[in-house]
Amino acid sequence: MNTTKQTHHQATKSTKPKDLGVLGDPGGSTRPPLPPGWRWVRLGEVCEINPPRPTLDRSDNAPTTFVPMTAVSAETGRIEKPEVRPFAQVRKGYTYFEEGDVLFAKITPCMQNGKHAVARDLIGGFGFGTTEFHVLRPAGEVLAEWVHAFLRQPAVLEAAAENFAGTVGQQRLPEEYLAALPIPLPPLAEQERIVGVLRARLAGVERLRRALEDQLAAIAALPAALLRQAFHGEL
Repeated sequence: MNTTKQTHHQATKSTKPKDLGVLGDPGGSTRPPLPPGWRWVRLGEVCEINPPRPTLDRSDNAPTTFVPMTAVSAETGRIEKPEVRPFAQVRKGYTYFEEGDVLFAKITPCMQNGKHAVARDLIGGFGFGTTEFHVLRPAGEVLAEWVHAFLRQPAVLEAAAENFAGTVGQQRLPEEYLAALPIPLPPLAEQERIVGVLRARLAGVERLRRALEDQLAAIAALPAALLRQAFHGEL
């Protein structure tokens, strides 16, 4: 097979994601059954993918939220360290998004690492970020947190990684893949209930993770403390 045919094959592969189960497990050609009242949809049916930027009325010096990739935590899936920059500095050449949009890291390895977040607490309701984000704007029948939680599942990200396009080291997930991705959609009230349960339980997981990190830091400091005591006659 020549190089031209190989390139064409890679491009077409990315637009045909595998069907995914309720928890993101590959389901082959047959999707698993859903609870009553749920239905399968394509992500592009309930989210606008990379919507166009509107005309913005903001002074050049006005503070504006800016989200580099480093601002998104892979552990929590939240924007934890947003920057504030003058509007004139970010209005061109960066990705535009609005309050409640889902930011999806499209480049490897950030995509696999889980650097995806819901944009919240933006100055004036909009912001800018790295060009390595896809922007997903949920429609009225789906919560941003539902989309975000679904996309952060390891099985979903592993399947997406098989559909990267581009050269090694600069591979990105095409927006066509996200638009065609099947996602289970329960009624809005059920989404709200499940998201609430997830939020509470994940908060508990985060508290445990931080406690373990503190313990590991204390353990790591023990050898240095013992050496200091030995040479100060304190042992």
